[in-house]
Amino acid sequence: MSRLVFPARIPYNRAMPTSATHASLPPGPPADALILGAGPAGLLCALTAARRGRRVALADASEITARKLRASGGGRSNCTNLNAAPEHYLSANPHFVAQALRRFTPQYFLALLDQLGLSASEEDFGRIFCDQGATPLTDALEGACRKAGCRFLLNRRVEAVTPTREGFRVDTDRGPLNAPRVVLALGSPAWPALGGTDSTARLAGSLGLTHVPARPALTPFTCTGAMLDLCRQLSGVGLTATLSCLGKSFTDGLLFTHQGLSGPAALQISSHWRRGEALTIDLAPGADLGQLLRDPARGRHLARTVLAGLMPRRLADALLAALPPKLAAAANRKCAELPRAQLEALAAVVHDWRVTPSGTLGMARAEAASGGLDTALFSPRTFECRALPGFFAIGEALDVAGELGGYNLHWAWASGFCAGMAV
Repeated sequence: MSRLVFPARIPYNRAMPTSATHASLPPGPPADALILGAGPAGLLCALTAARRGRRVALADASEITARKLRASGGGRSNCTNLNAAPEHYLSANPHFVAQALRRFTPQYFLALLDQLGLSASEEDFGRIFCDQGATPLTDALEGACRKAGCRFLLNRRVEAVTPTREGFRVDTDRGPLNAPRVVLALGSPAWPALGGTDSTARLAGSLGLTHVPARPALTPFTCTGAMLDLCRQLSGVGLTATLSCLGKSFTDGLLFTHQGLSGPAALQISSHWRRGEALTIDLAPGADLGQLLRDPARGRHLARTVLAGLMPRRLADALLAALPPKLAAAANRKCAELPRAQLEALAAVVHDWRVTPSGTLGMARAEAASGGLDTALFSPRTFECRALPGFFAIGEALDVAGELGGYNLHWAWASGFCAGMAV
């Protein structure tokens, strides 16, 4: 872990407020922009716009802001990633994210943390964690928004958005709101226990906007039959592994659970997996078991002993116990006695293990969701809808899902910043 040196302060354009007076948000002064959703994307959009002199209000169904952000990273908040780039995002239009990622880099977010009196540390794979934790980060962002003049309309569920001659009417369960500009930041159906809903899809339908059906991303796998029995036998065992499927591969932690497979590598590949597809699992990505078994220095060792040296003992024992009879007999012989075909077959047990999950734990345990509003409808610079001037969408509301490791939160910051510079 290493502490980070912060770059220069983020350059905000402190433009004067617009002269619009037709917005109506009872009670209080008019607003230039109404942000629907007080999650990470909504908060940064609000802060950016307010620091430019815009009058901003945020409406959210929860009584507290950014519940997902407060729980992110197990409460530690993996708030960004130094490697944030388009190749780490899943979207029907993979080029859509590029401009926002260039305009708001991880270094910009680190500068913002510094402004908020917070610090961060880098861990493996470029992952950045807020040293103070997820809740202090959230409270600092909310506090900065309030200090900049943002108004929070909490416990207010959005039911409909309707374009009007003056802008937009937003119907909520506590009465209508009106504003010349509306930013949709209501997220995705992922993690419903922390507020994930299908609000974005519902509003998209009422506005006539194309919505790519949501699918759970970054979610654990479930298994059935013999594979489930094995996972339960190994529950709690973890190791570094490479999981591959449909041309994608991720090397990271793999964890066996009472329901199937979890851990970072499993969550990563779940975003690309389709029901019925097999996963290819390399249980020792840093080794070459075939070469080790052929090594003359290990010729007098039992093949099972060489195999067992590459992974946790419980896993090795379980794999060896599940071998077909002929291969099990080979594993109990000395390496020098085995023909090449059997050596390769034993190596495949470790490096080419095929597992077909029965499914995933779905949205209930998903850390994100793929799908969302079709990005072709929005400007990649301002996030304004081309067909509905004054209507913006950011964060998970759009058809963009990041990989595990701070990429989704960085997308929230980047898209929120760009929209906040435009409203």
